[in-house]
Amino acid sequence: MPHVMLWAWERRENLSFIDPQKVGVAYLAGTLHLNGDRVVMLPRMQPLIVPRDTVVVAVVRIEADRLPAPTMSSRQRADAARAIARMADHSPAAIQIDFDATRSQRSFYRDLLVDLRSRLPPAMPLSITALASWCIYDDWIADLPIDEAVPMLFRMGADSAAIDELLRRGGDFMPALGRYSVGVATDEPPRSIPAGRRVYIFSPHAWTGESAATAIAKVAQ
Repeated sequence: MPHVMLWAWERRENLSFIDPQKVGVAYLAGTLHLNGDRVVMLPRMQPLIVPRDTVVVAVVRIEADRLPAPTMSSRQRADAARAIARMADHSPAAIQIDFDATRSQRSFYRDLLVDLRSRLPPAMPLSITALASWCIYDDWIADLPIDEAVPMLFRMGADSAAIDELLRRGGDFMPALGRYSVGVATDEPPRSIPAGRRVYIFSPHAWTGESAATAIAKVAQ
């Protein structure tokens, strides 16, 4: 996996300008909606262009709909795991799950990841994005069956100042799984990034050669 990964969200993205030896792409492959007891997977609709041999990670965003609220049943969990596991058929380098699970949804999320891990090829890495607070204030993700948790150092809300101060002082995230990578955003650059991490970069706008070069240069400092 390259040291730098660009997140490519649901919009047309032409990343033909990247050097695939140095930069990979984590692209939104689908959005999975938990609706009542149903699972609805909406596939990516926008084109994605990357150079040949680019390392690509398939990202699945999970949304818990409000109406009707998800049942979080064992059937729904199995259906969700099955839908996500199908992403492996496209041979990405890894699968990444993006789910801002609330405290009451953690048990469902844990069981989903266990189920998903059993359905994926044994050698395929499983990654999740993680609220930075998950990696500081409690340790609930420490024993998840994943290879990487990516603390997101943006959109941190009320935790922003405390987390920035912790990292500025040389502190680090609690679980070992959260010490491999970090996620940053071009419009909310962090004050400090722990050394030696893979950096996933999010842009609220479509990537250009210039914006990517600027973002990569900042995380390389």
